Amino acid sequence: MSAYHSLKTEFKDKDCLIAALNDMGYTEVEDHEIAQNLYGYHGDMRSDKANIIVRRRYIGSAANDLGFIRNQDGSYSSIVSEYDSGKHNTTWFAGLKAKYSERGALKVAAKNGFKYLGKSVVNGKIQMKWLDPRTV
Repeated sequence: MSAYHSLKTEFKDKDCLIAALNDMGYTEVEDHEIAQNLYGYHGDMRSDKANIIVRRRYIGSAANDLGFIRNQDGSYSSIVSEYDSGKHNTTWFAGLKAKYSERGALKVAAKNGFKYLGKSVVNGKIQMKWLDPRTV
């Protein structure tokens, strides 16, 4: 049985986190107001709980559930099994953080009336393009 480890993240926006997980290939993401138990690779219920969950069947046949628990300050901590930390490692979390940041930028821009025109990668950095309707 692989133990779960928790790591506090900078993620605070539930919708952006779920969208970022979708962008990372996890299209089946559960969202629970009350944290639910995670399951191990044998289908055994664990005492670890999470509000946002990607079930193991969507990760891989020998995987455990991946979760994010909402902390009292509104941020989320990731809950990853020791076994799955090979896949969900610092590189993977850096990609998730980048997707989360993009989703946050899209949300703020849309709220302020900007139109998203696309993105490009320049010198390894993502550049997003916007149209400000006030200048048209």
